[in-house]
Amino acid sequence: MSIRKVPVTIVTDTICPWCYIGKKRFESAVTQYKAKNEHIEFEISYQPFQLDSTLPKEGISKLGHYHKKFGKDRFDQMNVHVKNIGAALGINFSYGGLIGNSLDSHRLVKYAGTVSNEAQNKVINSLYKSYFEQEENIADVEVLVKAGKAGGLDEKVVREQIVGGDLLKAETLQAVEDVHASGVTGVPFFIIDNKFAISGGQEPETFMKVFDRALAA
Repeated sequence: MSIRKVPVTIVTDTICPWCYIGKKRFESAVTQYKAKNEHIEFEISYQPFQLDSTLPKEGISKLGHYHKKFGKDRFDQMNVHVKNIGAALGINFSYGGLIGNSLDSHRLVKYAGTVSNEAQNKVINSLYKSYFEQEENIADVEVLVKAGKAGGLDEKVVREQIVGGDLLKAETLQAVEDVHASGVTGVPFFIIDNKFAISGGQEPETFMKVFDRALAA
């Protein structure tokens, strides 16, 4: 039986907790689906989204930022909810540390994608873990270098051309603009088989139903 390749575009921001949750749930759906449909191959690519392009690289208080954005009481309620969902997925959400501009992390993800899908996946996993679980600034040089190493990327390129230069900066900014222009207003956002869209970090069952629709189309 021939392999049916299903392209999946994931629009994400590396400082979005629901993107981390959505990635975990999507991966669970893929694993479950492929167990019953071995002839399916998902070809995953990522597109950048910036929830707040005004954040400085050096970062500001993560908790302070969220308290200002949502209000302390509302954020505290949201935090409990997200932490409980995360714990069930093996994510230990922690909201200490700093929140910085995510642009360089998106440039790193884009660069990793030019190497391989595997490298890109490992870079994103490292960025998520650093930011959401280890209270590290997503824009920090060493955090970006660590993520690059996790993906097997050339450290010199990451230090000198991603962090210290403008490699893929114009392309990444254009991609962010294109995503906004396409009508995407929130993340995560999944485009499956170039036809079907899923917004938010939905349960695996939701993804699998869309997989069925994609294969039947």
